[in-house]
Amino acid sequence: MRLGFLLYPGCMPAGLFAAADMVRACNLRHGRECVQASWVGLDLKAVQPEHGPALQPRHSLSNAKFDALLVPGAWIASVEALDPMLLQQKRLIDALRALPGHTQIWSYCAGVAWLAASGRLNGHDATATWWLLPALTERFPRVRWQENDGLTLDARLATASGPNGYLPLMLDRLATRFPGEILQDVQDVLMLPRPRARHTAFDVIDIMSLRDPGLRRLIAFTQRTPAQGVGQVKKNTGIPAGDWLRRIKLSQAAEALRRTHAPIKTISDTLGFADETSLYRAFKGTTGLTPTAYRQAYAE
Repeated sequence: MRLGFLLYPGCMPAGLFAAADMVRACNLRHGRECVQASWVGLDLKAVQPEHGPALQPRHSLSNAKFDALLVPGAWIASVEALDPMLLQQKRLIDALRALPGHTQIWSYCAGVAWLAASGRLNGHDATATWWLLPALTERFPRVRWQENDGLTLDARLATASGPNGYLPLMLDRLATRFPGEILQDVQDVLMLPRPRARHTAFDVIDIMSLRDPGLRRLIAFTQRTPAQGVGQVKKNTGIPAGDWLRRIKLSQAAEALRRTHAPIKTISDTLGFADETSLYRAFKGTTGLTPTAYRQAYAE
């Protein structure tokens, strides 16, 4: 697989460097170059990122040969800065629009905005940095924005929220190229869990610590499935399969409680619980806290 790391003026390249390290480590652990990485620019001129020294792409976007392209975010300090940035990145947006339809495009953080503006996300699920989502939803209504998902995937597109979104995104995409034990070894060496307040009930569905790539894909599937429709599986978790799958839905509810002020009934309806009482009962049974108490304890 040929993977391009896109450099453009004003980008935040830290995630690209980390992703490149992941690819290199996986190739070394595998004993051969399974994923070939290249640095790509809009042209061959040196690129000035948001911070730090200028970076030199080795290939231009129009001439580079790659199967997938990783598009990083840029520094956007407020919602009001979004529209000026969209105008500033018009050349990049036009270049993304012009890529062949079969090209896989992966993006995270504010970089998803350029992908949305190009039209490539129309009719597809997508996510982005949580505080940008309302503005993106208003500007690009043809995209199926998923406010409760940190990662969305299909055959050609992958989006992730937050400046560290490259981590779950790359873990999932590399899982299609490398055996699970290789990814686990690379995680143990290169990565640490992101520091955040979180109830221990949700540790077993942390996508960063799972060994089995199939379970990582199952998390993404379950996040898109109504709670009533979640089936039964039992594998490698240490808890009953039904409980494990329900915790994925409850984890989405927990994130909504932590990050938003949405009424609990709205969260219950959005995630597909039978009713608000079902969410209360399941949440209290799993965490020992009511949804209200959880929000008071863990809200940002």
